[in-house]
Amino acid sequence: MPYAFGAAAGGAFPQLTITQSQTWVPPQDGTVCIHVVGAGGAGSGGLHQKGGGAGAYAKIPSLAVTTDGSFTLVVGVGASGTNNNTDATAGGNSTIAGTNLTGTKTCGGGGGASGSSGGAAASGGSVSGSGEGWAGYTGGAGTSGGGAVGIYATGASGNIRRTDAASGGLAMSGFGIICGGSQVSPSNSMYCHQSQNLYPPVAGDLCGGGGFDTGSANLYTSIFAGNGGIGGGGGGGKNRSLASNGNGGNGGDGIILIQYLPW
Repeated sequence: MPYAFGAAAGGAFPQLTITQSQTWVPPQDGTVCIHVVGAGGAGSGGLHQKGGGAGAYAKIPSLAVTTDGSFTLVVGVGASGTNNNTDATAGGNSTIAGTNLTGTKTCGGGGGASGSSGGAAASGGSVSGSGEGWAGYTGGAGTSGGGAVGIYATGASGNIRRTDAASGGLAMSGFGIICGGSQVSPSNSMYCHQSQNLYPPVAGDLCGGGGFDTGSANLYTSIFAGNGGIGGGGGGGKNRSLASNGNGGNGGDGIILIQYLPW
């Protein structure tokens, strides 16, 4: 399904949640706010632990649309985590172009994590384009955990992993506001010892995935870092015993929200 109506902004003022790239024709005349989030970069795994960067965020606060218009929407795809000290890849860009817009506007995907011990932290995606009030923020950088998407400022780094958006999840967004999720796991990395059975940290919408570290234990089973939420970077997976058994988390897919406004 190319898009769905959001529950928070129903009736005459729907919220359309775009999760797939497509040509979008407005279903009704009106004024919309358009939010765009790039995809998250992946975390790396192995003997080292690094998280991916988050995608950038930006919005067009108000745009008049009609059923005669047409828009090309590209939704970035999150990158897949790696193991065995392999460099991870960046998340895909999310873009919008179309009727009454000045050129193509882009929210870049977050950078992929390095697989080497001395590699630089993964950077967050950046915003490009201009016109129609288009403005936003760079995604958070990856550290041991994945970076978070920033709605009101540059995204938080992987040490924090939380978005600065209001909580409640994307389904609670509407009328010009975008909401994010909250971490179910601790804010920092989890550690696993030989006698423990722990699950990867869970990331909410726009939040980064948690890192996973075997600590000093000799742990030869595979461990998996947390995946990023929508737009968030994947966490780093560090297995100190065997590089091929440490797995980085996936970056979260990007998203585009189109909210009809009552004004």
